Amino acid sequence: MSEKYDILFISDSKNVVSSIMQKLKEHTFKVQLEFIENHINLYSVLSKRTWDIILSDYDAWTLYGIEILRIIKEKKILLPYIVIGKEIDEKAMISLIETGINDYVNEDNLNRLIPTIKREIKNTNSFNKLKDFNCSQCLPEEKFQTLLKASECMIYTLDLDTNFLDVNNAFTDFLGYNKKETLDSLNIYKLIHPNEKRILTEGIKKVLKGTLVKNIEYRFKNKNETYVPISSNLAPIFNKQNKIVRILCVSQDLTKSIKIQQFIENHIHRQALIAKFGLETITEKKIDNLFKKATSLLAEILDVEFTKVLEILPDKKFLKLRAGVGWHKGLVGNATVENNINSQAGFTLLKTTPVIVENLKTETRFYAPKLLADHDVISGMSVIIQGKNTPFGILGAHTKEYRIFSKDDINFLQSIANVLAGFIVRDSTERELRESEKKYRMLTEQSLLGTLIIANGRIIFANKGISNILGFSINELLSWNLNTITLHIHPEDLQITIEKYNKILNDDISSFQSEIRMKKKNENYLYIRQYLKKIQFQGKSAIYINVIDISEQKKNESLLESSLAEKEILLKEIHHRVTNNLQIISSLLVLHEQHVKDERILHIFKDFQSRIKVMALIHQSLYNSENLNKIRLSKYIKNLVNNLFKAYSANSKQIKLKLNIENIDFSLDKAMACGLIINELVSNSLKHAFSKNDNGKIIVTLKKTINNKLLLEVYDNGIGFPKDVDYKSSDTLGLKLISTITKQMDGKISIEKNNGTHVIITW
Repeated sequence: MSEKYDILFISDSKNVVSSIMQKLKEHTFKVQLEFIENHINLYSVLSKRTWDIILSDYDAWTLYGIEILRIIKEKKILLPYIVIGKEIDEKAMISLIETGINDYVNEDNLNRLIPTIKREIKNTNSFNKLKDFNCSQCLPEEKFQTLLKASECMIYTLDLDTNFLDVNNAFTDFLGYNKKETLDSLNIYKLIHPNEKRILTEGIKKVLKGTLVKNIEYRFKNKNETYVPISSNLAPIFNKQNKIVRILCVSQDLTKSIKIQQFIENHIHRQALIAKFGLETITEKKIDNLFKKATSLLAEILDVEFTKVLEILPDKKFLKLRAGVGWHKGLVGNATVENNINSQAGFTLLKTTPVIVENLKTETRFYAPKLLADHDVISGMSVIIQGKNTPFGILGAHTKEYRIFSKDDINFLQSIANVLAGFIVRDSTERELRESEKKYRMLTEQSLLGTLIIANGRIIFANKGISNILGFSINELLSWNLNTITLHIHPEDLQITIEKYNKILNDDISSFQSEIRMKKKNENYLYIRQYLKKIQFQGKSAIYINVIDISEQKKNESLLESSLAEKEILLKEIHHRVTNNLQIISSLLVLHEQHVKDERILHIFKDFQSRIKVMALIHQSLYNSENLNKIRLSKYIKNLVNNLFKAYSANSKQIKLKLNIENIDFSLDKAMACGLIINELVSNSLKHAFSKNDNGKIIVTLKKTINNKLLLEVYDNGIGFPKDVDYKSSDTLGLKLISTITKQMDGKISIEKNNGTHVIITW
């Protein structure tokens, strides 16, 4: 069996693979060992052939695990993934498996590796066979029973009325119902989520026509009354007379897949935020502004109540709360924490690695400092912000609720601390530059940012950072002149770069930044962000350039743009479906009207139809709009009022309509509220203001006032509003609705009853 399977073993270090390879060689697996150098190399390895299973050591997982899961998902294949590493505790193991891997094997217990590989390959092959199973012929009962017992997928059969005929152990284990109660009392429609019954119905219709239906998704209700997502394949089962007699269903739990997708999207989002924050450090001049941005970003992304930057004071005995979110007023800039082993901050500085606290009340490594105790902090984590030669201080995040922070949370906190450290080092560098060009040169050469200085048409200074980014040695870069530089700039970016460079030289502008593509030594282009300004260097005018590699950010932006486009399509589809559902409700009311003789009830039906139409028009407008956040009111109100005239059979020759609607964009909530108010007022005029032979007019006005408020007026010259009716205390549903909506929008309403009815609303 084993020689038929291809195993890909990914590693980041040659030192950890020998024992694993030795164990694999005891069997006849086909194993290919790959040492991954970068993400491009990884994608090439995963794509060049089809693998049966992927193994990686823990170091490779740390660097490339998320990318491996993303590529597997992108290729739309079911591929087992096993990680091998040092012993970890149960919580860490569960957290790791929840990210998407199939299993974790302790490298000190490699005897478990081979059985684990065989098990995962067997499970995957079983599901793939079931997934592609073709029931165009009658399935022998003994084979079906074998599949039922052996498979870890949920397998069940239905009769043509969708009652359960048989279920396997995986089905009962997953949903919690025993086999007897499933077969005796359950129909599949009792389990499926009400909103998704239509999906199953459409699938069953196709199956009953002899079609195999693949990968339909819906939610099943387990015995705990919780809905869980599944993906199912449905197939017809024929008897010997080629007649469909049953329906075969093979389902797989999508919970893990959804968690993987959410984890990957969250990871990509966090990486993009880190890249964006890193770019802000290039242009930001004040470190306190950067601290405020960092602590606010951490509070939002990590969803914690408190974040902090603690700076080590000169005496080294205390740390000052330099910046933060959530602390009592007056503490930021003044509060201090002891720098010793008894505080979390002091312990972090001594330990030099991230410190995580699950429950401060039961913590034994140190005591809760007054700052944390006064704010009822329970859980938290802290990392060091490095300075130039010594730590600058501590970056921390805390919460009042018990929480176990994930490895991704810790990495995000550490990444923000690293960005701040880079800024602190750069800020220190720039201060020393003003004091001594010699010191500046020494510090700049060690900077993580790429740095170039150009004078007299040549590169006269290049640091290790730019050498690492472009792949050229510092000596090679120092041999470049302007012509050589232009040869390494992408042709499409060259003209604007030259124009800006000349403007700086001519003092037309003091600095500029831009994103361009530059060619590396290996002839590949990468995206960089460059920041240029004119300086005096060694007594000469020169151009100072900072460079940062943003290729990974560009890749993440592309992924996010693609994800956003998909979500916009989905949101439009939701608005379309809401519109259809509202139209169905309206149609049902029309059908019921045919059986109602009471005029009062008929009027109620008509009122409800018009209110439903208001909401349907909103969603139809959003479905047809390029902007899913705002609605152009002029077109919406025109359609709304015209529909009312049709609904109440208003003769356009007798009742004239005039609309004075400015082109104002409204959000969904405000447009809905405005539409409901206009619907009630115009409906009221059409129903009550005119007799059959009256020649009347209705005027609807919506505009912005001088003080930037919105003014809505609805006027008719009919018989006028009854003087003994107070809209504020009226029992009429329409007037109550108008009054309630106006209050919710913090608006004011007034009614003038001379020569008709004139309703004025401002908000």
